[in-house]
Amino acid sequence: MMGVFLLVKIGWRNLWRSPGGTLLTALALGLGLTFVLISLGLLDGSHEQMVRNRVRFGTGHVVIQAEGYQRTGSPELLLPAGIVPKTEAYLRADAKQLVSHGVSPRLLASGLLTSAANSDGVRIMGVIPKEERAVSLIPERMVEGSYLTDDQLSGVVIGAALARKLAVKVGGKVVLMIQGVQPSGTDTTDAGKGEMQSALLRVSGIFRTGVQAVDAHVVQMPLSEAQALLGAPDRITQVALLLEWEGDSVAVAQGLRKQLTDVPVEILSWREAMPSLAQIFLLEEGFNLVMNGVVLAMVGLGILNTILMRVLQRRYEFGLCLALGLRPGQLAVMVIGESLALTAISLALGLVIGLSVEHYLATWGLDLRWFFQSSLPASLVFDPILYSRLSLPRIVSSVGIVFLTAITISLYPALKAARTELAGALKLA
Repeated sequence: MMGVFLLVKIGWRNLWRSPGGTLLTALALGLGLTFVLISLGLLDGSHEQMVRNRVRFGTGHVVIQAEGYQRTGSPELLLPAGIVPKTEAYLRADAKQLVSHGVSPRLLASGLLTSAANSDGVRIMGVIPKEERAVSLIPERMVEGSYLTDDQLSGVVIGAALARKLAVKVGGKVVLMIQGVQPSGTDTTDAGKGEMQSALLRVSGIFRTGVQAVDAHVVQMPLSEAQALLGAPDRITQVALLLEWEGDSVAVAQGLRKQLTDVPVEILSWREAMPSLAQIFLLEEGFNLVMNGVVLAMVGLGILNTILMRVLQRRYEFGLCLALGLRPGQLAVMVIGESLALTAISLALGLVIGLSVEHYLATWGLDLRWFFQSSLPASLVFDPILYSRLSLPRIVSSVGIVFLTAITISLYPALKAARTELAGALKLA
């Protein structure tokens, strides 16, 4: 064991026979680690921001809806309003350790919104204003007028793109036409079911989210008004839950499935409710891994070239070592020791530079508006300032990958040194 330590010590000293080349090589590998840390931090940060915004424009972290609604989207697949107290009871009792920001019941339907100037098809969301404020970003994106209030029995808020198309302003009147529904399990002979209903509403506010699909087609109105128009009193389409941590969504969904066994419902986490977003994340993750692999391969080849050139230039030195009694395996250990020392320096440089940059990006963020002449498309990135979120497992795995890459690269030069022939090496003198 002492012999191994001695060989490593000799390898460490050999590194500093050419300090400029050593530092340059270490910096190259360190910058590779820095790039990996920065790219992973920005990737995780962008995912966190996208999830946080998309769930608040969509179904929340967890959504409860009638069985089959995810597949068909049928407006007649409705839930009883009593599902909300059961959900809140579960969050208070069985999931107390999980932080819930809000539970919002919604009634969803499609209709036609008409003004004096134009008309357009819309996606109607009947909501309870107080509950929706805790779950959705729409109440925070009002640009004109005000959001719905709890004592408001009628009225509607619409997107800026829709308001522009209909040529209406805050306080303007619009007519909403909608077809009544026949909730599953009810008597089909009830009057008004399936017939066209209309209501005269006043625009109380206009919002702008930056997402074209929302700004041009979504309208929100009080839940009681929507239930009256659809002919579905005490019925809702879904219950959206917003949690503190996105990672808790699977556990909450599983717990609610056990709790709500007496009602035919489907309870989905955001990944199940928005599979396209989850697929985008998988694609980005794969692309990032490929890019990091390319960077590490390029850096590794550069280091291989450096170490191999050093080995070839020291054939006479290795010949002398063999003449003094060192075995080929000990020569290989000495070269690997040099690589270990060089890797340690590289990892230290990479961690110092990478974590420093990551700390800056986590604190101040990367302002993507620097790279664009105009504001960034909000449909792609909701916040133009991208913050890094680098977890400890990411750091450990990145350091481990770079370390294994460097050690693997050193095996070939070590083998080359071990195969040095004594006679041929001493002839170089």
